[in-house]
Amino acid sequence: MLVRTQIMLEEAQHRFLSEIARLKGISLSEAIRQLIDEKQVQISLAQADGALEISRGAVEGDGGDIHHDEVLYK
Repeated sequence: MLVRTQIMLEEAQHRFLSEIARLKGISLSEAIRQLIDEKQVQISLAQADGALEISRGAVEGDGGDIHHDEVLYK
C-alpha cells in the first residue's frame, strides 16, 4: 500500500531526481521509491556485515568442535 506524502527538495535535488526518472522512463515518485529501496538494502547489508564482524571474536578458533551449550552457559 502506498502512502501519500509531500516533501520539499532543493532545486538541485529535484533536477537530479527528475533526470533519473526521465532516463529510466518512470515517475519522479517511483525514482524516489527506488532510491529509498536501494539505500535500505545498503544499510541492511552493512548491518549484517557489522554483526558478522562482531560475532567473529565471540569464540576462539573457528567454533567447529565447540559444544555451544558449554560456551554459552559457563
